[in-house]
Amino acid sequence: MTDITPDFNVCLKEKGSQPVLKRELNIDKIDSFLQEAYTINNRISDLTRELRSIRPSYLSTAAPSRRRHDSNHARPLTDKERDAIDAQSKQLLRQLNGKITELKQVEDVRNQAAESIALKKRNQGGLGALGRWAAGGAVTAKSPEEAAEEAQRKTIAAHRESVLMYLQSKLEEAGRVQSNMMEVRLSRETEKSKSVLSKSRQSAGGIPYAQDSGSRSELTNGVTDSSNAAEYPEELDQEQQQLLAEENNEMLKHYNTQLDQLNAAEKGILEISELQSTLTANIQLQQEHIDQLVQDSYLTTENVGKGNKELKRASERRSTAQAVFWGTCAFCSFLVVWDLVF
Repeated sequence: MTDITPDFNVCLKEKGSQPVLKRELNIDKIDSFLQEAYTINNRISDLTRELRSIRPSYLSTAAPSRRRHDSNHARPLTDKERDAIDAQSKQLLRQLNGKITELKQVEDVRNQAAESIALKKRNQGGLGALGRWAAGGAVTAKSPEEAAEEAQRKTIAAHRESVLMYLQSKLEEAGRVQSNMMEVRLSRETEKSKSVLSKSRQSAGGIPYAQDSGSRSELTNGVTDSSNAAEYPEELDQEQQQLLAEENNEMLKHYNTQLDQLNAAEKGILEISELQSTLTANIQLQQEHIDQLVQDSYLTTENVGKGNKELKRASERRSTAQAVFWGTCAFCSFLVVWDLVF
């Protein structure tokens, strides 16, 4: 992004204002909300960067290397390592989502406390409310100071809502990277299983019993004649039958393992998809809340300006309330003096 600070400073000098001074950010001197937000943002950035760096190794279909000196990001990963990465990533995504939710809850409590304190100060105003009435305004009307404080609270609330929305959008992006990796892995595992099945069927051509699938199905259904049924034991000797049984057992174990991996990958994808849906819904709600806060801030600013104008008009002319108030004070003073003199 282009730095337009020098041009902006030129405009400020033309208007007689002070230029913008460049200040280095010191995280230790900012408030606790922004400190926690920076911490969460750094963790999300580290997670996203790590996922993107291991993506080639994670999705590689080459056989894992047995050499220990290879770097973790340069060699293909084993299935156990991929499963560990999936589990750690999902756990970290849930933890970061919980941190953002906790930060939002703390901010909501702070806003409620600030509003309660402001309302309590107004209710305890006493003479301030009487002064507003005497000046011709309503008792419930806000003073310029109160309106300015309210505008400041709404501006801070809108800014922090934007920070929370930014964190959730970055977390959603990290979840999207992880979900995409798992989806690609799932599709490749499925294609790999289909390829293994096709190769196993082709390799079964050397076994007479496994070669004739039609005759096998007829034998299974019990519709083959006795002469054909008697030929199979002669075509398959003891060694071939044992080899076929071992291949069937190995194939069954392989597909059970593949099925467990596919089910685990699908479950992980569903969990991340649910998290992404929750984050998307929260982002939409926060966007609506931010828009409302910004609109309220604009209205408060307008009300402050109108309030200043009304106060100026009230100071220029005596209202009915002022006349009644000062007339009552004068009449009471006259009665006191009359009672003392006579």
